[in-house]
Amino acid sequence: MVEAAASDDLDARRAALDAFTRQYTAPCVSWLRANGCGAEQAEETTQNFLVEVVINRQLLSKARRVSGPLRALVLRALRNHATDLARRRSARDRHEAAAAAQQAAESESEHSYQPDLGFDADWARAQLEEAIARGCSRALALGKHSAWRAFELRVLHPAVHGRLEPEYDEVAREAGLIDAARAHVLVREMRMLVLSALDEVVSETAREPAEVEAEIAYIRECLGAMGR
Repeated sequence: MVEAAASDDLDARRAALDAFTRQYTAPCVSWLRANGCGAEQAEETTQNFLVEVVINRQLLSKARRVSGPLRALVLRALRNHATDLARRRSARDRHEAAAAAQQAAESESEHSYQPDLGFDADWARAQLEEAIARGCSRALALGKHSAWRAFELRVLHPAVHGRLEPEYDEVAREAGLIDAARAHVLVREMRMLVLSALDEVVSETAREPAEVEAEIAYIRECLGAMGR
């Protein structure tokens, strides 16, 4: 059989390989089953061994150059091939699992994000608090203490503490302003200052203008603090 497998006669080579397949398929499958392969995997590995190693790598031609029984050469080659297949399969599985996880993460991030209302509310509050802090710092740096006080009374205290909004006459008295009209103008000015700071805060983590607008809209939706 070994000699025929190395023959120049195509029919002789084919007959030799057929004979080898008949004689060694069952032993190969049995050995693989005994060493942990399931029935289907053992059959698949054996067929792969016959094609890749016996035919393509011309295993039988090596039998002419080594001593010992053919079965020793076949078993050694089968063991090596099964180990190689297992390593390739493991690497492929890891790669496919990593790729699937990455794809799922990207898909979830870009297309199917499910909001956690508690988390998102805390995030929105943190963004707003940072914007308020920046707005306050800038207002005080400009000497607009009364204007910021009016904003606190009319907007921040009701939003933070759930109080009723005071009338502008009351705001003007508390903030030391001339009248309600002046208080109204300054509150609007401070609101714009804070919203500008909020735009700045959000733009530090959002990439596109449309994303910034969407994030700010969502902050307002979550908290409603600056929506009035």
